[in-house]
Amino acid sequence: MDNPKKKKKSIKRYTRKTIAGIKLPPLEPIPDSDIKTIVDIDPAFYTLIDGRPIRTNKSIHQYKHNIKNVALNRTLHGFLVDEILRIDKEIETERNCYDAAYKHFEEYQNSFDKFLADDNNKTIAIMQRSDALAKELANQTEEYKKANYELASLKSKLQYTDETLMILVSFQNFLNKASPLLWQESNSIQLDIKHPDIFTTDSDIYKKIDIDLISRRLKELPSPKLYFKTPDQLLTIFSLLEKQNLNYLLVATELSSEKNRFLRTVETMKQKLRQELDFIQEKNKEIQDTIRWNEDREMETKEVFFKILKDKIKDLVSSATVLQIFNYVDFAYQQLIAPNDVKLTSLDMVQALEREYDNLSLSISAYDLDMIKQIEKETYEHGNREVKQAKEASKLLKDVDKLSKRLNQSYEPTRRKIYE
Repeated sequence: MDNPKKKKKSIKRYTRKTIAGIKLPPLEPIPDSDIKTIVDIDPAFYTLIDGRPIRTNKSIHQYKHNIKNVALNRTLHGFLVDEILRIDKEIETERNCYDAAYKHFEEYQNSFDKFLADDNNKTIAIMQRSDALAKELANQTEEYKKANYELASLKSKLQYTDETLMILVSFQNFLNKASPLLWQESNSIQLDIKHPDIFTTDSDIYKKIDIDLISRRLKELPSPKLYFKTPDQLLTIFSLLEKQNLNYLLVATELSSEKNRFLRTVETMKQKLRQELDFIQEKNKEIQDTIRWNEDREMETKEVFFKILKDKIKDLVSSATVLQIFNYVDFAYQQLIAPNDVKLTSLDMVQALEREYDNLSLSISAYDLDMIKQIEKETYEHGNREVKQAKEASKLLKDVDKLSKRLNQSYEPTRRKIYE
């Protein structure tokens, strides 16, 4: 019984392809004569473990785990050894750099000490000179501040003087206005003249003052001429002005009634003018309506006139019958009376023919009636013969035209197509 179980276990061990997550190739049975061990390949293999205890655990998984740990520890050991070597090399390189830098530092220190030893006297002299210049600069700064303060105070005084001068000029202008007109004309006094500021202020109080400009503006000021010598004269003028103003007030009160009456008259005049203007506007409107009606009437009359001119007068003046009658009248006038050299109108020619007819009727009344009838008969026969002759001549003329056309056609080339 035990042997079949062992065989099954051995078969399972041989046929399993994965052990502890590692894929292994399938194991084939090997004959006993061909089995080789590690000693056949490396006889000194077991000499490495001489004197070591043999572990009791024979698990293949534990063996693989141990092999992995050994490999990892060897790899870690190699990495640590490489890091130690790298760090030693860097330490050696930094030590070399430090030695070189320290050497250079000692050289620089020695050279600087020599420079200090050589230039110490010059440095002390320069420092002493610098202290003297600093003291001198401080003294000059104080003097400059004092000068600037004095300049600012002078500018403020000059500005105050300028404002005072402008006030006095305005007072002078006022007194000149209050002075008599004769005195103003005799002294050529000009009033209400705007004088520019003598001194212009600036935000920068330390700015340089233009002395030439100030002197030129002072020269442009008017001469100090005054009519008043004492304040009493001014009071006298003011009293006279008050009396004159009072007189003006009295006259103004007297004229106020006239003014009011004039204003009322103006209002009445305005109302009348408005009424007349309204009346004129109404009349103007009526006239415009009449003009518009007349224009419409004119248009209607023109339409009727042109219609009559187009329809009736045209027929009476330029129709075929009228033209034929005119030709008959003109022919009769020229045959019976005289040629129409003076271009008489049809009415004049008809009246002349009527007078001629009346004269002929009077002349004919004296003749015998039988003779007249015979003459009329002969005249009608003569007229008939002339008509017949005219018809024959017309027919003959048509035949001649036809014959001439045929002769002309005979001379023309044939129009038939000639076929080859």
